[in-house]
Amino acid sequence: MNNRDNDTADDNALYADPEVYDILHEPGTAAELRGLERAALLCLNGKNQRWIEPACGSGRLVRLVAGRGRFCAGFDLSRAMIRYAKRAAEAEGVADRAEFFVGDMRNFGRRKDLAAYDVAVNPINSIRHLATDAAMLDHLRAVRRALRPGGVYVVGLSLCAFGMEEETEDVWRGRRGRTSVTQVIQYLPPRAGSRVERAVSHLTVRTPNGERHLDSAYDLRGYNLAQWERLIGRSAMRLGAVADSMGRPVEPTEPGYFLFVLC
Repeated sequence: MNNRDNDTADDNALYADPEVYDILHEPGTAAELRGLERAALLCLNGKNQRWIEPACGSGRLVRLVAGRGRFCAGFDLSRAMIRYAKRAAEAEGVADRAEFFVGDMRNFGRRKDLAAYDVAVNPINSIRHLATDAAMLDHLRAVRRALRPGGVYVVGLSLCAFGMEEETEDVWRGRRGRTSVTQVIQYLPPRAGSRVERAVSHLTVRTPNGERHLDSAYDLRGYNLAQWERLIGRSAMRLGAVADSMGRPVEPTEPGYFLFVLC
């Protein structure tokens, strides 16, 4: 998910164990995919058979798309995540429709990716790990090259209301077999004059062999609506529609999480 220049994101404790990450993020994946599908169809022109997910993590969405009969590729900086995603796709019997590779959001394009996909998706603020306008513009240029004419990019992004937001805390839970994972994550809004939101995560992993705790913190670049729209206007893409998490057309507000459909 992260977009650093080294070849792995594995030193981030949230990313250290791909199975733990997958367990935590699996609940709600089917509903999340339904929202992304509906949002894509607001602007998609033509085929809907080949998908790609930048910063795919453990590949949960890629595997679900593949399980529903479409081809889907996914890439991530973390080699451990990609290894896990490939093994999980094999175990779930979808490896023939799921491709995973190590790649950077800024320059992932390979020759065989050019104009290869109908839909690209990037949910739950993964795109906000790109720390500068230049990085974001590089990324959108790479996605545009990967989409066929008429294809769309569905970006899940939380808009900021700078100076009006307070610290918040979310709790997420996942379970698989006899393993349970709980995440308590705090979001520290940008300080005056900054666009950097700090996320501080504490994971508790419980198994029959005991309990362990994993701490991590990372930054997310903030955008209000005007900043986001200006950046899109400078990019290789245009804003086609805005939807809520269920894929229904809406007018975006600050703060709030929305699916932006780029064409």
